[in-house]
Amino acid sequence: MLNNMKLKPGNILFNMLAIITVVAVLFVGFNIFSRAKGYAVVTDSMAPTLNRGDVVFVKPTDFESLNEGDIVTVRFADGSGFFTHKIVSIDYFAGAIRTKGDANESEDPQASMREQIMGRMWYSVPYLGYFAIAFNEMNIKTISVVLAVVLIIITGASVLVSKLPKKRGGKNE
Repeated sequence: MLNNMKLKPGNILFNMLAIITVVAVLFVGFNIFSRAKGYAVVTDSMAPTLNRGDVVFVKPTDFESLNEGDIVTVRFADGSGFFTHKIVSIDYFAGAIRTKGDANESEDPQASMREQIMGRMWYSVPYLGYFAIAFNEMNIKTISVVLAVVLIIITGASVLVSKLPKKRGGKNE
């Protein structure tokens, strides 16, 4: 029965997109259920452990359970962004940590307070962060143009695929 089925380019594309969508939904659902949050790595300060373009998934953790050597994501004191570095020392009494990027020669200039710690790294996914980095570096007009071009290409490809001559029994109709 399967040998008689013909693969159509439109069906193959649809099935590939459906599989990608299902995997993406499962991945996002898994992270929501586990309370993990992703952060794109935008510098090489943690290379070779983490590289620009990776996404770090962190889970909230109690301050008291942190240890030297843990990789944590921390909110800047002014709230302007986040960084992910390794803990080099902990002052449990003051509720503060000192951090350092693996590729940096010195510790970060300021200690980070317990309220700034978003969580401990659970896992990372290489290259996934390039999408977030690209969209952060583009303005809304550029994003709109890129999305419009992608939609036009997809629409054009589907029209072309639907116009291809259909074969029956090895002959063109």
